[in-house]
Amino acid sequence: MRVGFLDCWVGGISVEPHFFPISSWYASLGNVTFPSVFIPLSADTIQALLAGDDVSAAARTGVEALRQGMGAFTGACVVNADVCAPTDSPLYQARRGIFTASTAWRLLATSPQVRTALSEGHSTRLVVRPFRRMDRAREFRLFIHRRQLAAMSQYCLERHFRRLAGRTGEIWERGLEFAARLASGWPADTLVADVYLTSDKRLLLVDLNPWGPPTGPLLLRSWERDWATPAGLKLIPPPIRMTGDVKVSF
Repeated sequence: MRVGFLDCWVGGISVEPHFFPISSWYASLGNVTFPSVFIPLSADTIQALLAGDDVSAAARTGVEALRQGMGAFTGACVVNADVCAPTDSPLYQARRGIFTASTAWRLLATSPQVRTALSEGHSTRLVVRPFRRMDRAREFRLFIHRRQLAAMSQYCLERHFRRLAGRTGEIWERGLEFAARLASGWPADTLVADVYLTSDKRLLLVDLNPWGPPTGPLLLRSWERDWATPAGLKLIPPPIRMTGDVKVSF
């Protein structure tokens, strides 16, 4: 678990925080991300969640706050702590939304990383967002260095997406425009932004991550590189096809 929020200045360059709570950047970047409802938690409600309690007055208060927050959206929702998602909960189902507040409460209560964030004081609020089924080919990671786009990577590393191959230049240009437009709103000079390319060719901000480990460099392979030289968009290449008389020996 990452520790304490830090945002200081060294030689005129802001040092990236250890994490970026959504509530810390939503006011300046909310117009390019998903609508979000923030639910502050009292100390009693946090303790009830950590105890796995769903019957006490404090627990009922938390579930009711979730119900009201989820009511702001139609259909399924995504419910996270302000600094992390409950993806490590045994109840978590990837790419599926939540329909009830009681389910959201149990999901959060069984997530070790959410429990750590709350117990160590790194998060004191929950975030509710509308669930959106995402096409993996449209997910990308932007590497922002000195408030400019230094590189861009395909997010899903499981396969080559043939329909992306002919759009490398177009998608990179959209990334450059997006990063430049938001330059003054980034909460640090160096950070990593996960984005989604919509069907109408807009980029939506999904999440902000710290620069360097534990954030993965994806197809950039390593953090040890010349970030001052733009690397463009990195995509998984197509699989190699072998033709002809190929002899294989073991």
